[in-house]
Amino acid sequence: MSGPLVYIEYISRRPGVSLEAFHALAGHGQTGWSAENPEEVLLANLGRTWRTGPEPEYLAFWYTPRQGLDRFDDWERIFRSGEADEFEEPFKIAARIDQAGSYEPLTEPTPVGTERVYLEFFDIAKAAKRNDVRAAYEEREGAHPELTLNFVLDRIGRLGPDPRGIAAWGLPSWAHLEEIARDLDGATAPVRLVNAGMYSEFGKETL
Repeated sequence: MSGPLVYIEYISRRPGVSLEAFHALAGHGQTGWSAENPEEVLLANLGRTWRTGPEPEYLAFWYTPRQGLDRFDDWERIFRSGEADEFEEPFKIAARIDQAGSYEPLTEPTPVGTERVYLEFFDIAKAAKRNDVRAAYEEREGAHPELTLNFVLDRIGRLGPDPRGIAAWGLPSWAHLEEIARDLDGATAPVRLVNAGMYSEFGKETL
């Protein structure tokens, strides 16, 4: 049996669509799907804020704790049957999923409960094991008790964009970046930070 799956959608707003329409249509698609499919957990629906972080600007993180890659067989059946049209068609008017990725959680994921999120995009050193990465993040979590480590993810094979790892930290305020944004400066093992970004709860981002 395969392990649990986190599926990430990398989303952009279609040209000519107002921000208000994007929030309404894309937001309805995501929350509607989540409500109709309780076996999937929407860990986070985020928009890049203050122009800090890589493109595309929006990311949705879907967690299926009781299924792995076999979930794609279910999705294929659902989307081909038209069951998802109620959410998919409005979503496609305003948004485009530029790419997506399949990931394995290295820590037990928890849904983001803060408005502000710091995302780290990292590579794993060749000699490092997943347990090394997990231990390193758990150690950092202990050093930052006011922050929430919501999840640490490792890409499954090449099923997703570079770099291979993503971690999400929930922040009480942007001022808390002071204590974490430099954590990985100069580090090459077990992880090397490739990029990072500031993200807000979908609909509350500052463009």
